[in-house]
Amino acid sequence: MPFLILLWLIGAVVIAFFGQRRRFGFWGYFFASVLLTPIIGLLLLIAAVPTRRERQAMKRGRLSSR
Repeated sequence: MPFLILLWLIGAVVIAFFGQRRRFGFWGYFFASVLLTPIIGLLLLIAAVPTRRERQAMKRGRLSSR
């Protein structure tokens, strides 16, 4: 049982790390993953829209690579 709780929390932290530059930020994805499940948190992360700053950086990256 403690192993599953630890695995749940590690999954939530990993998802939160990747979501720190998304709309809900680190803590939003962390709490969503802890309260719902890490799988639901991952789905939220995949469906999330990048922040305006991240979208602009992606556009600049595409333009400079051409």
